[in-house]
Amino acid sequence: MTGPSLGFVSPLPPVRSGIADYSADLLAALGGEVELAVYPPAEAGKAFSAGHQAVLLQVGNDPLHLPSLEALRENARRVPSILVLHDFSLHHLFAAGLLDRRHVEEYARELERSHGARGRILGDRARAGERVPVWDLAPWAWPMSLGAVSDASAVIVHSRLVRGALLRERPGVPSFEIPHLVAPAPQHARDEARAGLGLPVNRVIAATLGIVTPAKRIGKLLEGLALLPADRRPFVVVGGAVAPDDPLVKAVHDRGLEEDVRFTGYLSDFDFWRLARAADVAVNLRFPTVGETSGAVCRLAGTGLPVVVSDVGWFRELPESFASKIPVGEGEAEAIAREFDALAADERLRTARAAAARAWGQARSPARIAKAYSRVIRAVIDGRAPSLALYGVLAGELGALGVGRDGAIGARDRGPDGLLLARMGERGVGVLPAPLTPFLEVEEG
Repeated sequence: MTGPSLGFVSPLPPVRSGIADYSADLLAALGGEVELAVYPPAEAGKAFSAGHQAVLLQVGNDPLHLPSLEALRENARRVPSILVLHDFSLHHLFAAGLLDRRHVEEYARELERSHGARGRILGDRARAGERVPVWDLAPWAWPMSLGAVSDASAVIVHSRLVRGALLRERPGVPSFEIPHLVAPAPQHARDEARAGLGLPVNRVIAATLGIVTPAKRIGKLLEGLALLPADRRPFVVVGGAVAPDDPLVKAVHDRGLEEDVRFTGYLSDFDFWRLARAADVAVNLRFPTVGETSGAVCRLAGTGLPVVVSDVGWFRELPESFASKIPVGEGEAEAIAREFDALAADERLRTARAAAARAWGQARSPARIAKAYSRVIRAVIDGRAPSLALYGVLAGELGALGVGRDGAIGARDRGPDGLLLARMGERGVGVLPAPLTPFLEVEEG
């Protein structure tokens, strides 16, 4: 094919990483839009020296990505670059990649690059031997991603939340919101999946999938489940490794939930998706959050599962047509119980939410997301990213305000004015540059 030459920097399978899986799904579709050469993070420097028209780097909050950011810093502005920011906070990346390896000076310099004078003060404390775990105590106050953002020609994010944070902190860097892609999941027949996993055939099943950590709030989930009478409880499956002496196991016994909860242990990819197909509802509570978009939630919703999530961060942006949002803190267990009770008792509600989730996922197909990526890549290469990002902000904010929506100003048959202006721009009116309609038109349910 003919198209711009792109160096694509990311881990790929078999590396066990959500970003590796995301990149594999994206690459399969992006290859039809641009000429690709793929590099692991350790070879990010080669991507910048290989003569590509642009380099795109997929980066998350893991020291695995440190070489990508070092190469980006060393080549800032020499080669057009696009940073795809999977987490707003990258502080753990720098703490584990630099501070834990006793590269204190490099850590302190990066703090100052991201946070200016206050970063210099915290860096001086690190130089003096003090270790302040702000990456856990205040990740949003100390994201440490802003130096890398300033190095890039443009930044792609997956949520309004992170785009808003970048507009506040680095308004001069073009930023684009492209929804997280939703790749098709493996197919399994529901009853066969339940039989294969030894799960009850005639109960509503709620599954929480992925690595079991305190942030998943499974203790609260069990507390909420126990508030329901035994005959109104869904069957909860925790799909992840839990040690026999884990407090969660004791909580199940203490709350009398032995007939209502199953710990599966570590799941292979095959059994992960078999459990997803066996379930009626997906549960993915999360707190705290560092600005991540959950690829697991996206893909589980795409399979047609209603989701129960925490009312925080990106999860707040999920449509209420299929997402139940649980407040963190006071009343959390009671809210979980209410949602479980409603979903377990009402098959029509589950069916309607399943259809809404599936449609939401289809709108985020890898092919569609790849087209949005292509528009950003071409804009960066052509030097149009700043004006294009300004346009995207205008269109997005008009839409968020409800301008042009049904009933807002009496307009019943047209989309938000931002999208109307987008179509006008594409027709050559010349008032604003051509917009990124492939993702501006991905509706939020």
